[in-house]
Amino acid sequence: MSPFLRIGFSSFEIDPGLAYYEEVVNPYCAVYMKEAIDTEKGQVYKQKKPTMYPPWNTTFDAHVHRGRIMHVMVKDRTAELKLEVTVALDSLATRCKKENGKLEIWVSAAEPLGFISVFILQSEKTEPYT
Repeated sequence: MSPFLRIGFSSFEIDPGLAYYEEVVNPYCAVYMKEAIDTEKGQVYKQKKPTMYPPWNTTFDAHVHRGRIMHVMVKDRTAELKLEVTVALDSLATRCKKENGKLEIWVSAAEPLGFISVFILQSEKTEPYT
């Protein structure tokens, strides 16, 4: 089995200079883990596990292996999309390893402009944290 990352989200920021900026009420995260699959038309990403909704400042475990991405959407209480981020888990694991197994970073969002704070602990264990 592959190593695990223990991942959590502590906060997010949307660029206040945006014309449609408004305060986000009761934000939550939807996390989609997707696997790379080769098809006739090239590589696509497919979600094989259920969507996770981790509360802020809590963690969840994710296997690290080549081709797995984490797609995170921050939504408000009306389920309106406020922030969207996609990151490869193997790149997070590499950065975490360089920082001695513990990392806290701001990941930039493509749409709209903003950032989400991600904290990560790396384990070479083959079992999830308990």
